[in-house]
Amino acid sequence: MLRSLRSQPTQPCEVIVVDQSTPRYDIPSFPGLVHVHDPALSGLTAARNCGVDRARGDVVLFFDDDVLLESDCVGEIADLFHRRPDVVGAQCAIRNPYDDEPPRLWNLSTRIFEHGFFDSRPMRRGGDRVPRLIDGLGSAYRRSMFDQERFDERLTGYCLAEDWDFTKRAARHGRLIIAERARVRHELSPTNRHDVQRYLELRREAVLYLYEKFEAGRDVRNRLWRAWWMCGERLRALKRAWQTRSLRLP
Repeated sequence: MLRSLRSQPTQPCEVIVVDQSTPRYDIPSFPGLVHVHDPALSGLTAARNCGVDRARGDVVLFFDDDVLLESDCVGEIADLFHRRPDVVGAQCAIRNPYDDEPPRLWNLSTRIFEHGFFDSRPMRRGGDRVPRLIDGLGSAYRRSMFDQERFDERLTGYCLAEDWDFTKRAARHGRLIIAERARVRHELSPTNRHDVQRYLELRREAVLYLYEKFEAGRDVRNRLWRAWWMCGERLRALKRAWQTRSLRLP
C-alpha cells in the first residue's frame, strides 16, 4: 500500500502510519512519513483516533494495508472536497478480486436479509451514489468533523462495523458520497485475519451493539428487520459450520 501511495501523481502532505505491532515495523523513511509506534492501543478505532490527532491536513484519508491505489486517487479526493463543500465524507471506488465472479450466496443473503437499519447498500440521491456504509479500507473525511465525532473505542481489537458506526454519525454533519474516480484495488491480505466463523461472530456482536447504540428499536419496523437479519446470520453460521464439518470428513 505504501509503495502504491508513493507512486501517486499527487502526494499527500503527510503519511501517518499507526503501528500497534511488537516488535516495531521497519518502515523505510520518506518525506512526510510520521511513524507512530504504540502497542498499547486497543485496536483499529484507537489507531484511527491516534492518527487523526496527529493529522494536519484539511482532509484525512484512511487506507488499509491490503489496498493498492489506482488512478490519481489522492488528487481525485482532494479535488472532490474542494469542489463540494457540502461533502463531509467519501468512499473510494473499491474493486475487490471477486467482483468479476458470478454472484455469491453472500450477495444473495445480503439482498434478502439486510433491510432498514441493517441495510448497508449504497443508494442514489441527486445524481450521487450515497453510501450507507463508507468502507474504512478506502475512506476520507474532512478533518474538521473530528472535532465533533471520534471513532468509538468501545469497539476494540479488529473492530468490525466501526466504519458503519462512523458513517451513520458522519451523515448528521453533511453529504456522503462515493468518489467514483478515486479508484483502489483491494487485494485481501491473508495475514492478520480471523477465520470466517469468528468473523461472523464478531460482526454479529458489533452490529447488535450499534443497533442498541443508535436506539434503532424505537422504529417498530427495525425490530422486525432485526429478527429477519438474525435469521440470515444463523443461516450463514450453519452454512459455515457445515462447510467446516465437510472439510474434516475423511
